[in-house]
This record gives sequence, C-alpha cells and structure tokens, in this order.
Amino acid sequence: MPLHHPNENLLTEFASGTLPIAQAVAVKTHLHFCSECRQSVQKMESFGGALLEKLEPQPTPLDSFDNLMNSIEASSKNVAQTSEAIASPRHSLNNNLNNKTLPKLIQKLINNEPLQWKKINRTLQTAPLTVGQNQYQVSLQRIEAGDSAPEHDHRGVEITVVLEGSFSDTKGIYQEGDFLVKEPGDIHQPISARNQHCLCLSVEEAPVKLTGIWGKLLNPFIRLNAA
Repeated sequence: MPLHHPNENLLTEFASGTLPIAQAVAVKTHLHFCSECRQSVQKMESFGGALLEKLEPQPTPLDSFDNLMNSIEASSKNVAQTSEAIASPRHSLNNNLNNKTLPKLIQKLINNEPLQWKKINRTLQTAPLTVGQNQYQVSLQRIEAGDSAPEHDHRGVEITVVLEGSFSDTKGIYQEGDFLVKEPGDIHQPISARNQHCLCLSVEEAPVKLTGIWGKLLNPFIRLNAA
C-alpha cells in the first residue's frame, strides 16, 4: 500500500472530472496501486451522482475516466510528439519495460506510439508520453539500479508516481504507487534502490532546474515539450 497520496483537493477534482488531463493521468495511475484512494474517489463519485440525479440529465462523474481516455485518444492523433536529446540520440527501449505489470492507463499510453527515450545523463533516461494537452510535460523517468538522478529544483509543480522499484531522497523512501508533489524550492536528488531500477511517471508544469555541478551547462538545454 502506498504511503504518499494525492491530497483531498486533487481527488475531489478527479472525481468531479475537472482535473486537467495530465494531472488526472497521474491520479488515475496512483489509484491503480491504492485501494484507500480508490474508495475515497468512489464515495465522491457516488455523492456527486446522487446530487446530479436531482438536476437536469448530464454526464456524471462516473464517466470521468472514459472521458479522460477518449480525450487522450482523440487528442493524441493530432498532437506531434517532440523532444530533443541532451546527451545522446533517441532510441527505443520499449522492450525494457514489462508492460503487463504497469497500470492499464500507462500501458495504453505506451501502446499509442513507440516510446522515444533520451539520456539526460548516464543514470537517467526519459521518454515523453502524448496525452493531448500543452500545459504539462508528461513522461516516463527511469533511474538505473543503485544510481541517482541529477540534483534539481523545480520551476513549477511536478507530480511523480512510482511505477516500478523505489527511490529515496533526504525526506524519505518512495515505493510503487507513491504519489509525490514537488514545488519550486523543493530541491532533491532521487536515488534508486541498489537492487532494481526505478521507473516513474512524471508530470511537470515547467522544466526542472539542475542545481549540481552540471546545472549551468545543461539548464539551457532543458525544455518543456508538452504533449
């Protein structure tokens, strides 16, 4: 069971169908792992459905996931996926993922088109996902076993959901299903567990700002490529 969860406001917006698509993808991914939050959302949807029965007929929150998937599917056909490698050319590593163990929503996003991975450094790789919006960068982030991502700050809100493995920073250890929200000023350096790589879903409002020794060199090349 995950120890880190979306706050009540995020769950309420998700249940009502008003959460932006990219953030809704993150919440839905967390729900795959977390029965506690699933129950909370179901109660919110039931309550909202009961209220809507007293109003004129209209789509209920119970349709929110179907609407989310339809929006992703329709938008992804019209959105060009663009990303620019910092340290190496693009290459496909889909065969490194055990898709069957990932949440169904992530499987669907991966199956929409081949993943195009790029290396940020020798330990961190990222692959953008198309979800049909232009406000957030949605991507998979992979840290090799026993290695760390570059230390960084945040220029905007970043949501991370752990999909496989685990990582730690100075504030704790985060395992499969954990849902983290980082804001500007939250400087950290994720370190993967020694025995397994760590795969995460990342939803970024703005590019991160590297704070370590390579920050001044690489920050100009880090761009937000929302899809």
